Amino acid sequence: MSRTRQLLRREITYSSAKDEENRFFSHLNNHQDWIKNIVAHHLNLNSPDACHVSNVENWLHGSCNVCIPITVGTRSAKQVILRLPLPYRVGEEFMPGNGDEKVRCEAGTYAWLQGNCPDVPIPELYGFGLSTGETFTCSENLPLLYKWTHSIWRRVFAWLGIGSFIIDHEGVLILANRPLSIEIQQLENEHIPTDMHHDYTYSTVDSYVADVLTFHDNRFRYQPNAVNNLGDCVFQLSSLSAMRTISKSFFQREFRRGPFVFSLTDLHQSNIFVDADWNITCLVDLEWACSLPIEMIRPPHWFTNMGVDELVPSEYEKLRAEFMDALIAEEQEMAGKHNSPLLSDVMSKTWATGTFW
Repeated sequence: MSRTRQLLRREITYSSAKDEENRFFSHLNNHQDWIKNIVAHHLNLNSPDACHVSNVENWLHGSCNVCIPITVGTRSAKQVILRLPLPYRVGEEFMPGNGDEKVRCEAGTYAWLQGNCPDVPIPELYGFGLSTGETFTCSENLPLLYKWTHSIWRRVFAWLGIGSFIIDHEGVLILANRPLSIEIQQLENEHIPTDMHHDYTYSTVDSYVADVLTFHDNRFRYQPNAVNNLGDCVFQLSSLSAMRTISKSFFQREFRRGPFVFSLTDLHQSNIFVDADWNITCLVDLEWACSLPIEMIRPPHWFTNMGVDELVPSEYEKLRAEFMDALIAEEQEMAGKHNSPLLSDVMSKTWATGTFW
């Protein structure tokens, strides 16, 4: 008999949780014709029969997405992947539109990187679609007659703010979405309001920091198991109050209105492919990327393969220093191509002041 677990707002067993996942996968598997038609449309194929959907056991999935491998053609077959957000993991029920938001922001990330960092190796994006029925196809895969009217990346708006890039209804890359991080949709998946609508962007650092602190207020207010006991309650409330008082001390006033830096907030070891000589060959899983204050850019915490609360300062500092030396060397090679401030200078100061944490 399956053991019952108490969740925030209901009870669940392992078998019922597995059924929720299986039902979604079965729904997708039962709509293979739809999958083939979608792929054929984006690749400009003559017939969806050229597509072969892999067996369910070969599908790949993580905490928020499922990736369906699809083979195209027979003789010179190539493989593509259809990637879908898991609606029961991104807060779609509580915050309708979260699934589409995630897709739009990921597509915006691909478009931004391809347009601004063409040397960064990433998977090729052929197109994407939304629950509304809207579809967007990379112009290189459209018939020549339609390329000029359906191009996604012909115009890129300059940005001066904090938020996530999306490709809008006109196919234009624009900063017009809240700075989408995994924490936001995790909270909303637990029915905790973030009070940050999909179309929110920020022009100043302090306005963004204030709303981030509101996340924690709402978690404390709406999460049934937010505290363990009275002492824990006092500690959390004291910490939140203190952060509101001293938060401005962690950020320099000169950077209050920028610069803002595009950041892959979920980049970790399993998303970085390397060759035998440790040269990076591809970055994958480009989700949760957004434009953030430059002082929020920091070295990865996973350098020593330890959790944040398990780090050994001396071990981490050795690798952090090596990383910073490499960053400084890259900046010197690019001298004159970018305006100040240097990212390495800002990161060194935030490490010294404790803003890093």
